Amino acid sequence: MLRKQSGITMIEVMVTLAITTTGLLGISALQLQSNRAAQDSGNRSQAVWMLEDLASRINSNSTALVNYNTNGVYACGNVPTRCADYDEKGSKKDAAICTATEVAAFDLWDVACTKGNTINGEIVRQSYADFISNPRLSITVNAANKQATLSLTWDVRTSGKDAGGNTLYFSNEGTTDRTATITRQVQL
Repeated sequence: MLRKQSGITMIEVMVTLAITTTGLLGISALQLQSNRAAQDSGNRSQAVWMLEDLASRINSNSTALVNYNTNGVYACGNVPTRCADYDEKGSKKDAAICTATEVAAFDLWDVACTKGNTINGEIVRQSYADFISNPRLSITVNAANKQATLSLTWDVRTSGKDAGGNTLYFSNEGTTDRTATITRQVQL
């Protein structure tokens, strides 16, 4: 005689838990990748704005074109003469009167360097470089042709390059270079 089953067995419960757990792990991995991609997208947007701002500054200060040449990656050093109004601890500071050369030095520093400003002990993000993961700016100037090549490289989380220079997406194995680069030409 057959008995009617009432309820579920322990094996059925275990199988259901295994399937549910696998699904939830997949969803969490997808969420992590989505967060990485969102950060990379934000970095790319900031990089485009950064290069466009610098290109506009170079066009506005074209007489000092050669002073924008970084001779490799721009190194943020001491704060140059401030050629634009700025805020210091809640009070407005007026810009200094600058030469074209000083404006070029200020433009590079203002666009490419983090400011390290704080309010009540909290770091305040105020420049493009504060929002990009490890930005590296390089500018090559061809004065004879009145042309500048702006290149910005930053760290990414969702892709990279292997030893052969091939682009890898979302792979930790064999990735040697996890950076992205945008290049912009400025013709005066």
